[in-house]
Amino acid sequence: MSADVLTIDGYTGLQRAGLDSYDVVTLNLCAAHGLPGTAEIDPFQYDDKLDDWARRVRDETERHIYRFDAESTQPPTEYSHGNSLARFCCWYLLQVLQEDCGVAYNPDRKFDPDFCEPADLFVHGIVDDDGAGGTCASMPVVYVSVGRRLGYPLKLVGTRGHLFFRWDDPIGTTVHWQNPDQRFWIPPDRFNVEGSGEGIAYYPDSHYIQWPELWQEIDFDHGRYLVSMTATEELAGFLVQRSECFYELRNFDECLKAIYYARQLCPEDKRYAWLHVKRTKEIQEREQHFIDMEQMRRERDLSLPVTPGHVAQCQCGNCRSIREQAKATFDADMPGHSKHCQCGQCRRLRKWDQSLPVPPHGDSCQCLHCRQAREAIEQQSGIPGHPPRCVCPGCTRRPKPTSPFPSTHRLPRLVGVPNVNGNALPGFKRPGLTDH
Repeated sequence: MSADVLTIDGYTGLQRAGLDSYDVVTLNLCAAHGLPGTAEIDPFQYDDKLDDWARRVRDETERHIYRFDAESTQPPTEYSHGNSLARFCCWYLLQVLQEDCGVAYNPDRKFDPDFCEPADLFVHGIVDDDGAGGTCASMPVVYVSVGRRLGYPLKLVGTRGHLFFRWDDPIGTTVHWQNPDQRFWIPPDRFNVEGSGEGIAYYPDSHYIQWPELWQEIDFDHGRYLVSMTATEELAGFLVQRSECFYELRNFDECLKAIYYARQLCPEDKRYAWLHVKRTKEIQEREQHFIDMEQMRRERDLSLPVTPGHVAQCQCGNCRSIREQAKATFDADMPGHSKHCQCGQCRRLRKWDQSLPVPPHGDSCQCLHCRQAREAIEQQSGIPGHPPRCVCPGCTRRPKPTSPFPSTHRLPRLVGVPNVNGNALPGFKRPGLTDH
């Protein structure tokens, strides 16, 4: 990083020494500042709205407190509060926010996650009047912000590919609501709260080792998952979300900046160091790819035909016209290769420069929508320029079906496919009984 890089205070606009005094929503929106659609957002503009939501939760909790039986012998379960007053309070916190305040999961993102949309990752997508909803990256932030306004000891907690929150109180909590005057004591308790799916649940830590993604060995080694976050760790996590959003938007300078400052906040967190190295390497490889590809195209242009007797670098009008005609009919990635060549080198060059454009994005856009559109086109029509029944690996690529056999068995291998007359094309092998 250059010598004129901002400090973490200058980059976030906050005082690092006093992060505990900021609301978690303020930290979240400070990390989102500068992303598309956030220029008009003030990190403090939602305070009044969140205060109003907290009053609604308080009123409903007081109205239904008679339902709680402190002397009940019914223990809490994954889907009920039982005789736990803390779980009872969290139950009504989520119920009021979901049913009365409109805190909900964006239906368009349930099966189609997209890091290109800041409103899906940060809380303004939920709190804005015209917001479409949030995801597991933003909904727990709203829950924690409102719960802390009511005096609840709530913490954000992360696992692999997911964020939730936890009631984490080893000494007990006295809740005092002044208007109307209400005071009660909640015994020490610790439990997880899941409110980003359908309904409300209290899953144990073991649940999040397998869901939503199964942990890998490295996840146990770094030891940062399932830990109640401090304010510093919350801001660092939001900066990583900012980094991933900029990465998907192909703004690589801002992507690396955000990871850099997340590392400054949590230098002991191995995940951020690993991600910083990974993204830096990917961006450098991408830049080198474009340099190599441009050099190959220059060499190809010099190899195109020119007027007899002229040199390859001749720029006379006749030579330029001949080159333009040749390029119009022969637009190859590799000199001497056709435009749709599927050799390993040409496919490698197309890794970042796809030949199937998706409006209104560019030809080389790698966002989720563009990649899915290209795959759909390839599955429908095969590779452009290939015959309808082409059996090359690109045209015959299809999702691999789930095998009904145990993993110790291997299905017979088919090479090629039969033609419409039932005869085998070259390379087609009919499986025998011994093919295991």
